[in-house]
Amino acid sequence: MNKILDRIFCGLMALATLGHLFGTFKFTQPGTGLFVWSLAGVLAAALLTALNILRSGRPQDKPLAWITLAGNLGWVVIVVLFGLSVGNLFDFRAVFHGLAAAGLAYFSLRSLLAR
Repeated sequence: MNKILDRIFCGLMALATLGHLFGTFKFTQPGTGLFVWSLAGVLAAALLTALNILRSGRPQDKPLAWITLAGNLGWVVIVVLFGLSVGNLFDFRAVFHGLAAAGLAYFSLRSLLAR
C-alpha cells in the first residue's frame, strides 16, 4: 500500500510539473528571462519526479533516498517562497506542488529509516 501511495505522490508531482510547463507557455513570453527560468523550474521538477520514481522502485538505495529527501525539501522551500512572492501561501499552484513534494519527502525519509 505504501508503494502505491508513493507512486501516487510521484504522479501528483508529474502533474504539477506538466501544469508548470503549460503555464510557462501560456503566461510567459518566449525568449524572455522569465520564460527561460520558468523552463528551468520545469526541468528541475521533472528531474525530481524522475528521481522519486526511481527511488520508489529501489527502497534499499540510501544515497538516492538522501538525494530525493534534499530535493523534495528544497522544493517545499521554493514553493513557500513562491507563495510569498505572489502574496498567497494558499495559491493552488503552491499548495499542489507543496503537497506533492512534502509527500515525497515523507516517502524519502521512510526509505532512509527502513532496514
